[in-house]
Amino acid sequence: MSVAGESASDAAPAYTRILVPIDLEHGRHVEEALRLSAEIAESHGADVHLLSVIHAAPVVVSQHLPQGYEQIAAKSVEKELAPLVAQMGPAAKRVTTCVRFGGVYQEILAYAKKIGADLIVIGSHKPNVGDYLLGSNASRVVRHADCSVFVVR
Repeated sequence: MSVAGESASDAAPAYTRILVPIDLEHGRHVEEALRLSAEIAESHGADVHLLSVIHAAPVVVSQHLPQGYEQIAAKSVEKELAPLVAQMGPAAKRVTTCVRFGGVYQEILAYAKKIGADLIVIGSHKPNVGDYLLGSNASRVVRHADCSVFVVR
C-alpha cells in the first residue's frame, strides 16, 4: 500500500536477511553494527546472521596445526559470538551464527549469496595508505555485494 503521491518504488526496502560480519580481533565497530542490525531486524522482522571469518592458515603453517584445528577454532569463536547475540535484545531470537575459513571478503560475499542477504552491516576503519593500495575488506564488500551495504565507522 502506498501513500498518495508515493510509488511502491519510493517505499523503504524491506529487509528479511541481514548479514553482520564480525571481526573479533578488531571489535571497535562490533557494538554499533550489532545495535544497528538489531534495530533494523526488529523494525523489518528480519533474520540476522552473524558471520566470523577465520583466515585460512598458509599451507606451511597448517601442516603444523593439530588435527581438527578448524573445528576447535570454530567452537572457540562460536563461544565468543554467544555474548554478542545476547546483546541484541529481542532480535536475539532471530540470530544465526556462522564461522567460516578463508579470505575475509570472499567468505562474506559467498555467505551473503548463500543466505540471500538483502543487507550487509559491516564495520570499517579509517583507511590508511595500505588500504588505498590494496583495498580494505569492507570496501571490497561494498564494491562486489549484490545487496545493500551499511558501513559502520
